[in-house]
Amino acid sequence: MSEAGDADERKDADTGHLTVGEIRRAHGIKGECIVTPTTDDVVDVYAAGRVLPLGDRDGRRLEPEERLTVRRARPTKGGLIVQFDEITDRTQAGSLSGTTLLLARDEVRPLDEGEMFVHDLFGLEVYLVDGGRVGRVADVYEGATGYILGVEGANREHLIPLGTGIVRELDLASRRLIIEPPPGLLET
Repeated sequence: MSEAGDADERKDADTGHLTVGEIRRAHGIKGECIVTPTTDDVVDVYAAGRVLPLGDRDGRRLEPEERLTVRRARPTKGGLIVQFDEITDRTQAGSLSGTTLLLARDEVRPLDEGEMFVHDLFGLEVYLVDGGRVGRVADVYEGATGYILGVEGANREHLIPLGTGIVRELDLASRRLIIEPPPGLLET
C-alpha cells in the first residue's frame, strides 16, 4: 500500500492535492522545521528543489496560495528536519506550525500493482461475505503489523486489520470492501 497519508490523512477538497506532511514546529534559529511526513515516498517528496503548496490543518490549500521549496531534509526522531528556501528564521518557521504540506496528484509516482493511497480507504462501505453491512470506513490507523480500519457500525466502531486474510475483496471503483472476519472480531 502506498501511503499518501497516515491515520490523519486528509485530501484537498478538489482532490488535486494530497497531504504529504505536517509542519509541527520550528527547529533551531535558522528557519528549519520539524515535519511529520505522511507519505512513504519521503526521499522523492522531500528532495531538494521540490515545491510543496501549503495547506491548513485539514489539508485544504491556503488562499492566497503559498508554496515552499525544499532546500534540504534530513531524518530526525519521529520525522524530518526540513529547510525551505523561503523560510530564513525561527519566527517564520514557528508561524507555520500546524500547516500541512501538499503535493499535486499528478506529481505522485504511479502506484504499483496492489498499491493504493490510504485516503482511498476512507468512506468505503464494508460488508460481510454473506452481504450483511458492517459500516463505513471512518479512520485508518497504522499499527505495528499494518493498517487497521476504523469502521463506524450501527452502534460502535469496529477495528478491522487490513491485509491479514480478513479482506476478501476491495473494489475502490464501487467503494466496497468485503470481509470475512474471524469469530468474535466484530463483537469485541
